[in-house]
Amino acid sequence: MKRRDFLKTAGVAAGAAAPARAVSIVLEPGDAVASAGPAQWAAKELQAALSAQGVPVRLHQRLEQAAAGDFRILAAGAASPAAGEILKAAGVAAPGGPESLALVEGKRALLACGGDVRGLVYALLELADRARYGDHPLAALQVRKPIVERPVNTIRSVTRLFCSDVEDKPWYNDREMWPNYLTMLATQRFNRFNLSFGIGYDFLRNVTDGYFLFAYPFFLSVPGYNVRVPQLPDAERDRNL
Repeated sequence: MKRRDFLKTAGVAAGAAAPARAVSIVLEPGDAVASAGPAQWAAKELQAALSAQGVPVRLHQRLEQAAAGDFRILAAGAASPAAGEILKAAGVAAPGGPESLALVEGKRALLACGGDVRGLVYALLELADRARYGDHPLAALQVRKPIVERPVNTIRSVTRLFCSDVEDKPWYNDREMWPNYLTMLATQRFNRFNLSFGIGYDFLRNVTDGYFLFAYPFFLSVPGYNVRVPQLPDAERDRNL
C-alpha cells in the first residue's frame, strides 16, 4: 500500500472510531413552558430519536451544565430570558399566538422555542423528525435561517373509524401501535383526534356488522340497566374499555 493510501485509510478508520458529538438538551425548571409535562415528553422523544441514530444525549437544567463541545439545544418558552437573548441577537421576533414556534441558531445553542406549551412540543418534535430521517442527524438539526411558524388553521383533526370487528380489532387492540401513531399525529401537528365507532345505518334492523355500533354496551355495564350484547363475553367488554 502506498503511503498516501495508507494515511487516507487510517484517517477514515480513525474518523469512524471517533465518538459521535454529544447533544445536550436544556430545559430550565423555572420556565413554565419548558417544565410542562408535554414539553418534557417531547424532549424525551427528541432524545430517543437521536439515541437511535447513535448520538449521545444528555438532559440538563441550565446551559452552563452542558459540555463545551456538545451541540446544545435550548427548549424554552418565548417569554423566557434565555430565549429572549437568542431571539434578540438573531433579530427575530418572539413567536406569538397559540401553537406558534421558532427554531433559531444562537451562539450558545440552537433555540427550540414555543409561544405556548404546544408550540414548544411542535418545535421539539420537528427536530426529532429531522434527526430520525436525516442522513446525518446533527447536520439535520442545524438551522441556517431562523424558522418562525404559526398555524393557519385553528383545528387540525383526523378521524380513525372502527367499522368492522374483522378488519379493525387487530389495530384497535395493538398497544404498541397507539403510542407511535399518536406521536406521529403530534409530530405532523394535528391537534385533534376523533376515534369513531360503527358504520352509519339508516335503520338498526338486520345489522350483521354492528360491533361498537351501539357503543356503550361494548365497553361497560351500567348498574340498574340490563343493556348488553349477548354474544360478548364480559372479559372482552372489559378489555375493550
